[in-house]
Amino acid sequence: MKGVDGLGNEKRFLKSAKDVMNIGSKPDDKTMLLLYSLYKQSTEGDVTGGLPVSGGIVAIAKYRAWKKQKGKGSEEAMGEYSDIVDELMQRSEKISDIESWAGRTVLISGSSRGLGRAMALRFAEEGANLVLLGRTLDDEDGKGSLNETAEMVESVGGKAVAAVCDVRNDEDVIAAVQIGVDAFGGIDAVICNAGALFIAPFDETPMKRFDLVHEVNIRASFALCQAALPHLRKSDNGRLLLICPPISLDSKWYKGTVAYTISKFSMSMLVLGLAEELSSDGISVNGLWPATTIDTAAVRYNEALGGAEMVRRSRIPRIVGDAAFVIMSKSSEFTGQFHTDESVLREEGIEDFDQYAVEPGMPLQPDYYL
Repeated sequence: MKGVDGLGNEKRFLKSAKDVMNIGSKPDDKTMLLLYSLYKQSTEGDVTGGLPVSGGIVAIAKYRAWKKQKGKGSEEAMGEYSDIVDELMQRSEKISDIESWAGRTVLISGSSRGLGRAMALRFAEEGANLVLLGRTLDDEDGKGSLNETAEMVESVGGKAVAAVCDVRNDEDVIAAVQIGVDAFGGIDAVICNAGALFIAPFDETPMKRFDLVHEVNIRASFALCQAALPHLRKSDNGRLLLICPPISLDSKWYKGTVAYTISKFSMSMLVLGLAEELSSDGISVNGLWPATTIDTAAVRYNEALGGAEMVRRSRIPRIVGDAAFVIMSKSSEFTGQFHTDESVLREEGIEDFDQYAVEPGMPLQPDYYL
């Protein structure tokens, strides 16, 4: 049996497998995928060289495979690698969409109200455990609190633990993650939702406001992902989701918003970086952004954004909760991507978006950066 380049597939396979013996660290996905493809070619007679092997499978299998390959002959090592991948291909919970969130634990920052609460409730409806992060445990002014969200979570079938946390404080963040681990035994998914909004021209932006949006938006997201990472690595389906827009170099989005925009696009860059770094752990990392303004406190109580009139042209937070659930339920190879809530749900076949409108029939206000 000869390949398209005239070299026998078995020889190509053995040569590539032998090369693995000389590496000093984990092979990258491309190398391991090539080796498995070559193995299949040599044993099954496929000479296309492009077998549809899931990158997610490779990411999950490669570390175990590498450990077993060290010190063994190429045929023995590759045989063990193929066994590992074949096993994972039969274990759908490792390589496919997450079919059930019952018993899985989702940590969400900024979950006392708004988008964070909506996402928490969506996962709670599927039986998930929720670790709720926020600064307000109880609130008498009616704007929302962690305890209120926790009660709502439990009323729809989930379990919840509240962790009072200022995401700008590293000790608070680490402690909040540990509260979740102590309560539920681990962390399977993290949603970086806490955010600070400040819209003003460059020369009207005090440094304390610049610091605020960067501390809450990008720095806190970085710190939370880092604190949760050891636990996500222990999960069989680790997930990270950041509420951030697709990166744009269109200068119109920077005028009058430069401090805020830099902080949000920095989160988007974090998505790209972590998606690349964590693929070998089978952890997916994605960005989600509302297609329109959402009826949250940031809109409702901010006259600069339109206040009550803008609320009428907005959608309810539930749409973000539904979209987050869809993204987080996809397989681990679905990573490093940016989506709007509407695009995600349209791909799922949803056509009726009036159900999400604050006032059906009103023209909707597109969100920033879209």
